[in-house]
Amino acid sequence: MPKHDFFSPKAIANRIKAKGLQKLRWYCEMCQKQCRDENGFKCHQTSEAHLRQMKIFAENPGKVMTGYSAEFEANFVETLSRRHGTKRVAANVVYQEYISDRHHVHMNATRWETLTNFVKYLGKTGQCVVDETEKGWFIQWIDKDPAAIARQAQLEERRKHDRDDAERAERAVQRRARDARRQLGDLGASEDAADELRRDSSEKLSVSLGRPRDAAKEASAIASSQNKHRPPSSVFDDPGRGGDEDTSSSSHAGPATKRRRMIDALVVDDDKTLTEERPNEDAVDDDDDATWLRPGIVVKVVNKELAAGKYYRKKAAVREVVADGHAAVVRVLDSGDELRLDEDDLETVIPNVGKTVTLLRGRHAGQRATLLSIDLDAFAARVRVLPGERDADLVLERVAYEDLSKTAQ
Repeated sequence: MPKHDFFSPKAIANRIKAKGLQKLRWYCEMCQKQCRDENGFKCHQTSEAHLRQMKIFAENPGKVMTGYSAEFEANFVETLSRRHGTKRVAANVVYQEYISDRHHVHMNATRWETLTNFVKYLGKTGQCVVDETEKGWFIQWIDKDPAAIARQAQLEERRKHDRDDAERAERAVQRRARDARRQLGDLGASEDAADELRRDSSEKLSVSLGRPRDAAKEASAIASSQNKHRPPSSVFDDPGRGGDEDTSSSSHAGPATKRRRMIDALVVDDDKTLTEERPNEDAVDDDDDATWLRPGIVVKVVNKELAAGKYYRKKAAVREVVADGHAAVVRVLDSGDELRLDEDDLETVIPNVGKTVTLLRGRHAGQRATLLSIDLDAFAARVRVLPGERDADLVLERVAYEDLSKTAQ
């Protein structure tokens, strides 16, 4: 028998049949047979083999449909996990990849009528993360393998450690910036005070339009009267020079030079007055050099090299403060081990809102308070001092993380 021509209807039909992707309505799932047209499908429905399979289906239709549904679900999820992993992808793309296998279980044999219903089912059962957009349904597989979950937990722990290190570095930068702003504020206040020159109302101001030598003598007389009220020493005075040398040099200086020296003398007087009148606020509110360790607080170990990282990120309770407050004897909460650690190897612990904390620095140091709220952006907290303390019921705003810690039970 001669071979069919490549473009003959029989050869074209054979190639289409070999692809296995024909109209779904002409496919019989029970017999796993794909018919080419409607006439062939009708003939198949009247065949003895099809009628035998339908009798089997009629005996227990629920069991047969449940089996096909479970097989379709398992194969679809396997295709999604193997080809796309945990990436977000369009549901129709995964379905097209699934039906490319000619021996796949067709959806018309399952309990889901449409792909949308099946995608919603995957979302409800927690197998995938599903969301609907203008371009259709998108799915993302959730990997529930124990090894993958453990690996994801390790990655999350590593990211948390990196975030904690970054937060500590950012807090240090903010603390240095705060100190710099304080210093600039003090310097600005001194400059503002020095810009204004106050003159005694009882003093007479005389202006001479005579020779420059007469103006120089008059300026020298005014400077000498001002020097009577100057303190014995000044930061602008040169200790190596004597008074005679300064007098002789000023006698030959011009009027502009004399005027500048008079202004400098007033600036020194104003700076000294401001320094004496303004209290040292930093010594009251914040003392970075003072120790923050106190017995009865919970701290966290941040030394990665201690015991090969065994105690890293572990919480411990401070039992005793030693080395002038720069070291402490702590007891690890989960294991009960006692360690002697330096304050650089520890950091404060911020509990949940409503828990009790201990204030560590400032005028309220040592008092216990209730944590009211946490400002994550400013790395600060809002607390209320507990009743019975020295400043009972006092609400403190924007207390830095490093200035408080959880109170041990």
